[in-house]
Amino acid sequence: MKIINNYLCLTIFLFLSLVASGSVAQTQFKTLNYLYSIQGQKTLGGMHNRQPNSNPNQYSQELYNITGVWPAFYSADFQFEPQEIASRQTMIDQVVTEWNNGAMINLMWHACNPAQSSPCYWDDSGVLSQMSDWEWDQLLTDGTPINQSWKAMMDDVAFYLQQLEDAGVEVLFRPLHEMNQDMFWWGGRPGSNGTAELYRLTHDYFTYSKGLTNLVWVWNLQDFSSLASDLDNYDPGGQYWDVLTLDMYWSDGQGYTQSKYNSILNKANGKPIGIGETEDLPSVALLEQQSQWTFFMGWSELTFSGNSNQKIQDIYWSDRVLTLGEMPGWDNVEGGSSGGNGSSSNEPTYIQAESYSNMSGIVTGPANDGEGDVSVGSIDTNDWLTYDGIEIPTTGSYTIAYRVASPNGGSLQLEEAGGSTIYGGLDIPATGGWSNWTTIYHTVNLSEGVNDFGVKAVQGGWNFNWFSIVAN
Repeated sequence: MKIINNYLCLTIFLFLSLVASGSVAQTQFKTLNYLYSIQGQKTLGGMHNRQPNSNPNQYSQELYNITGVWPAFYSADFQFEPQEIASRQTMIDQVVTEWNNGAMINLMWHACNPAQSSPCYWDDSGVLSQMSDWEWDQLLTDGTPINQSWKAMMDDVAFYLQQLEDAGVEVLFRPLHEMNQDMFWWGGRPGSNGTAELYRLTHDYFTYSKGLTNLVWVWNLQDFSSLASDLDNYDPGGQYWDVLTLDMYWSDGQGYTQSKYNSILNKANGKPIGIGETEDLPSVALLEQQSQWTFFMGWSELTFSGNSNQKIQDIYWSDRVLTLGEMPGWDNVEGGSSGGNGSSSNEPTYIQAESYSNMSGIVTGPANDGEGDVSVGSIDTNDWLTYDGIEIPTTGSYTIAYRVASPNGGSLQLEEAGGSTIYGGLDIPATGGWSNWTTIYHTVNLSEGVNDFGVKAVQGGWNFNWFSIVAN
């Protein structure tokens, strides 16, 4: 077994030195900054615990029994069965304990089909059920019963995620995992209106509607032979995910190939990558060769049925792999935007469309949307609205979200009030109706200070409910 005390001090020293020199990518998240800091050097050893109804630390304990070390990366699941859903609080309490002990946290969600019922089971009426194309369209359409059912399920999960934010816990959140896996109701739908669109909807609901700021978004695929094309066909867009992971189950019969690694690495384009779950633990030699894997997650009982005790010990005891005793402790890592870790610099600023300072050509009316009672309509080409006195805390990159509806589409641009500076433009998709709302985004650079903004209709024919500004 490794002697960790000297190494722990060295790890903290090197990391803090990198932070001081500006060599570590700085985000508002301590966890994400830490992943950036170990790229190419170390790999976190993780363990998934998927039975919160019995012992939320069951498989981490089994790992400890074999190796004498605890995993650096703790993973758990919101689950789907009645007794598992009833035990979510037990799981959340364990997550807080793990975080306070210095572990990184991964949470996922085997969600029930919102067109069926929740709780559910691991069968063709639950997690393994399928949606018709009509049901899928209803799921993605705001206000439909299936869409509202999905939002209600997300409300239940957000209740616990908010507890974690209040406790200062950052979460690597991995919903809709294995998006290219068609045995799940949410998976196997490529293209812009497929699983990627549901991921965007889910991201936006937790981020903007629920206001959660402690989530590091993980995008995840399985290692099918179609991986190279799946990385494009299932990509929700780089602004929607922070970490890219691959679930390794030898789905193509090939295992940890260099081509899979290269495909993931190229798609990540500098963002951290990880092995989201696996039965066959990667060898130390493989982690040295494929050095950018920042973590691996052994999948519960499969870790122990698929690997010998000797292999498990070799990996978790290796100098390459970090375990819990070698983590620096989150008080020693810069960043943090949630709960007890400091005030948030990533809290969205919401502006209702009807709260304009000046306008040309528009009228107000009922929104018929769950995200605001009044909207702006009668928007024709070259109409505009201005919003004065909006404070931008720091100069830099910001994501602007707009809540819009349009039968046939249109376009807008964000500008300085009066039009002297244009920050960026954005096409508005055809949503199918004046009350079929969707949220669209673009990234712009803004200057620190109190700003007066304008929203101009480059092409009219759309309704406008609100917009938000959040620092990247």
